[in-house]
Amino acid sequence: MSFSVTTVEAYYTPDGWPVPSTLRWNGVTLRIINHGRRWRHDDGIHMLVMVADGRVFELHTNGSLWRAKVVSDPGHFA
Repeated sequence: MSFSVTTVEAYYTPDGWPVPSTLRWNGVTLRIINHGRRWRHDDGIHMLVMVADGRVFELHTNGSLWRAKVVSDPGHFA
């Protein structure tokens, strides 16, 4: 699945890392319950986050635009 533009609510730490608390996916606001790996790349910052229903998203921001894609959906395999 490719990245889709999304809305993310986040604050930034003093060292420049975003800490997201919610993301909007398919018209639904999802609360982020866990933050995983994060890394900087030439195209911006990437991070893995988990939402309450167990899905894991990869978030990407270039500093002004957020994009997201699902990388794990445990409910899909139930």
